[in-house]
Amino acid sequence: MSVETMTQLDTVSQQLHARSRALSQPDQDNDIAMLMSALAVTMEAVRSLCEDMNQLNGPKGLGSDGG
Repeated sequence: MSVETMTQLDTVSQQLHARSRALSQPDQDNDIAMLMSALAVTMEAVRSLCEDMNQLNGPKGLGSDGG
């Protein structure tokens, strides 16, 4: 995964966390806020896994696409 894509995942994840906090209201049904937060956490995990995979791929030219 490209650095640009990982940056976009990070940006969208931060925006979802912020929107989730804005939607969370005491004593109300917060299903949408919880879903947004869960999606943000999932995006963070995907980005982290992609970073790990890019490190395992190694540099370009060694039989791998590199990262």
